[in-house]
Amino acid sequence: MRLYSLATTPFTPVSHNPELKKQVLMPEPLSCVRHISHLKLRPGSTAVEHSHKEASEVFYCTKGTIVFRVSGKKVALNEGSCLIVEPGESHAIAEVPVESEMVYFLTIGK
Repeated sequence: MRLYSLATTPFTPVSHNPELKKQVLMPEPLSCVRHISHLKLRPGSTAVEHSHKEASEVFYCTKGTIVFRVSGKKVALNEGSCLIVEPGESHAIAEVPVESEMVYFLTIGK
């Protein structure tokens, strides 16, 4: 068994924008999941465009609205919505209009 809590998880910088701080809720890999992270975003936050050659990312918005750019197309992720970015798809956090939060999973393999 593994038990994790945001209450005891430290904040670490997001590699695509070190000003953003995330909490890696599940830091050790588990079969197909590399990590699960929680991220609070202030209005105006962004993250640079990037892709993962052999990993998917699953983004779940728990509060507010986060606008992503996926392969050049803007996609609004609203509270209660889930976005899956496939391996090789370029993606970025394009804008955050209101205080927002999300949980995201980085997977292993295609």
